[in-house]
Amino acid sequence: MNISVHLHTILQRQTPEGLVGRVDARLPEGSTIADLLQHLQVALEPDALLLVVNGRMAELEQTLQEGDQVNLMPAISGGGSIRQ
Repeated sequence: MNISVHLHTILQRQTPEGLVGRVDARLPEGSTIADLLQHLQVALEPDALLLVVNGRMAELEQTLQEGDQVNLMPAISGGGSIRQ
């Protein structure tokens, strides 16, 4: 099955043509988001990512379907330390 993957910020891929923010992945039927991350060799830990499938938050175990649109975004931690 074919899955469209949108890679955000540090997950974008460097190619000879420049940074690529969208890739297509071909996976076997029944594949999960965890399988997709392994296929793409994403270096971040899964709990450091926001996983969105077809506009909805998703979990690693979610089974993907033909034509799904997946957004992989590094979770943003921010703010300064609190001083007391």
